[in-house]
Amino acid sequence: MQAGTTASKTLLEVQDLRIVYQQKDTFPATDQTVHAVNGVSFSIRQGESFAIVGRSGCGKTSIAMSALGFVKPSAGTISFMGKNIWQLDRKELRRLRPLIQPVFQDYGNSLNPRMTVNKIITEALLAQPNDQTQLDAVIQLLDSVGLDSEIRWRFPHQLSGGQKQRINIARALALNPKLLILDEPVSSQDLSAGVQLIELLNRLKQTYELSYLLISHNLSIVRLLSDRIAIMKDGVFIERGPAETLLQHPSDNYTKELIDASNLTNLS
Repeated sequence: MQAGTTASKTLLEVQDLRIVYQQKDTFPATDQTVHAVNGVSFSIRQGESFAIVGRSGCGKTSIAMSALGFVKPSAGTISFMGKNIWQLDRKELRRLRPLIQPVFQDYGNSLNPRMTVNKIITEALLAQPNDQTQLDAVIQLLDSVGLDSEIRWRFPHQLSGGQKQRINIARALALNPKLLILDEPVSSQDLSAGVQLIELLNRLKQTYELSYLLISHNLSIVRLLSDRIAIMKDGVFIERGPAETLLQHPSDNYTKELIDASNLTNLS
């Protein structure tokens, strides 16, 4: 966590968030109400990493999509830098949106296959004017994520999985965000590439004074990236706390199951 006064400043605050979906089944023809998120509250301070952990379908991705402005809450509030993002007009939302950037699990499909790396990152720079020349800015961003400048002339199909994810991170950084929402950011990587990405994300957090909202099912990844963890099941948080404290002293059997599934056998 960042030292100093910035670490105590609340960046994202979620209060009593509820997200309900209406699911239609064709055979038989029925409407089903799905309570994906059922009264969740948490906050993230500047320079802090907060992880939401649970199995598929628990509601964690719905929270991320709502914080990004893609899924409207059924009730509750999501405030970023003191502003309720779901009460902003289009102009205010457009001004705020670059400050919250996603890094998705499906990194390949988020890159336009017809664009070079240079074009992909330059498009982001156009959305957020930069004092440097665009070329210098692209080179600097590539260097910040550990990529050689010559890679900027390649197309996505010429990149490895790890390189594609680094390009996604560089594109997000081009917008000068304050919060990155990381949805299973290393789950598609092999062990070596995954470890390198975790080290990169931790370094970038310090360098750019970033905050992270991390969405994952894997506590072995979360442990290396997070200051605080919330365990989610069936739309609610069942326990939360500082990362190491929660992992060493879980109070709920579900958390213990997740720890076992992540092979965290030695936490002392």
